[in-house]
Amino acid sequence: MRRMLATMVAAGALAALAAGTTGCGAAAAGAAPAAHAPAVQAPAVPVLAGGTEAEIYVQVLRRYLGTPAENSFPGQAVTTVYVLNRAHRDAADPGGNHDRGTPIAPQAQRQVTAALAGMARVVFITDRESVIKTRDGCAYVRSGGILITLSSPDGDGRQVRVAVNGFAACLGATWLTYVLRNQPGTGWRVTGTTGSVGIS
Repeated sequence: MRRMLATMVAAGALAALAAGTTGCGAAAAGAAPAAHAPAVQAPAVPVLAGGTEAEIYVQVLRRYLGTPAENSFPGQAVTTVYVLNRAHRDAADPGGNHDRGTPIAPQAQRQVTAALAGMARVVFITDRESVIKTRDGCAYVRSGGILITLSSPDGDGRQVRVAVNGFAACLGATWLTYVLRNQPGTGWRVTGTTGSVGIS
């Protein structure tokens, strides 16, 4: 009799537990959408909206070309600037994989070329090898120019980073990453560099 009573109590407890668990699960399932509904986030404002991409690149190139200590042309002005027409995220890493890159919009290319016309002749190119020559085992950029590879601006509408690789010759190359801030009333301006800097 005691054994039967114990069995019945145990069975009743298990049934109650099962019913309670099912009820909890149903309640949780029903309450979850209301209690834990994901917050609706506003879509991110694209950093490159409108002419922003061009404006950022103009500031980067103006700073780079106008600062001899950063462009491998100490003491002399750069007159011909070749820029790859695809941005590479690892531009400032000489040992990077250099993937296919992201195309720089044709409109942005035209705006950059026009904005820097008074400083240098800027030519966007598809193939880096088209401007590289070799003499006595040393590679160099034709026409006494420099070949620049940029990264896409990385950041938001207030601050971005842009990596730069400038190559002039086998003994003249630089890698660095600029930081730019979008300053009220003046727009994008280079405020400094971040990360490692390589100059040869």
